[in-house]
Amino acid sequence: MSLFSSWLVRRYRVVAVSCAVGAFAFGSLAGRTKGPWFWVVLALAAVFTAASVGLPMFAERTASGRAADARQVAERSKQQMRLVVGRVLTPLAYLLGEISDARTRTGELDRLQGQALSVVLSAATELVDADGVRACFFRAIGGRLRRLELVGYYGRAEPGTIEFVAGTPLGDEAFRLMDEDRDGFYPDLLVDAPPGWVTDAHRHRSLAVVPVVTEREQFGILTIDAEECGALREQDVELVRLLGELLAAGLNR
Repeated sequence: MSLFSSWLVRRYRVVAVSCAVGAFAFGSLAGRTKGPWFWVVLALAAVFTAASVGLPMFAERTASGRAADARQVAERSKQQMRLVVGRVLTPLAYLLGEISDARTRTGELDRLQGQALSVVLSAATELVDADGVRACFFRAIGGRLRRLELVGYYGRAEPGTIEFVAGTPLGDEAFRLMDEDRDGFYPDLLVDAPPGWVTDAHRHRSLAVVPVVTEREQFGILTIDAEECGALREQDVELVRLLGELLAAGLNR
């Protein structure tokens, strides 16, 4: 649709009323006009009358077409999401089944859990609709100094630079989220960031943190980040939360 047509549809009420007024004015003028000008004024009155009647019909038809197009786009998006979810979650469900039956002494369990982690990280970057996305998994390390150690990442071709160490503001915030089993969502790190965050050092602008825990054990955190402010949304955090829960189920052996 052209810019003029779009403008006409948005302003059709004003234009239609103006055309109706113009048709009335030219109709009144035609009664006092003679000769060739009579036919000119009469033609103008007819054009304005047709516009005042036809424009609302055109606007309604255009709106109906747009609604139909929007429904088609929504349906295509829904079908595409189903395909993507099925493609990324089916292998994970299969791996979880194998993990539950795996023997710990043969090294098979470690191999399957590593595969499950890779699937979760790749699925997070594929399901989140944003450019330059990266997913990271930080494993919880106990001992005298609790910390979270990066053991895998997928997406943007650079490893995570965040360090989570107990006793630092950033590390304490991460462990608080794990202890409380809560998500951390920071859509714009320039406006709202976790304690101890250094923007220039971490080089990304949107972050979500999801704990990977069960009722009895804490495995670590799953993060998703993007280079643009506002790139991540609430529904992205919900998807990553689901993946974190599935990963926790796979590691819970």
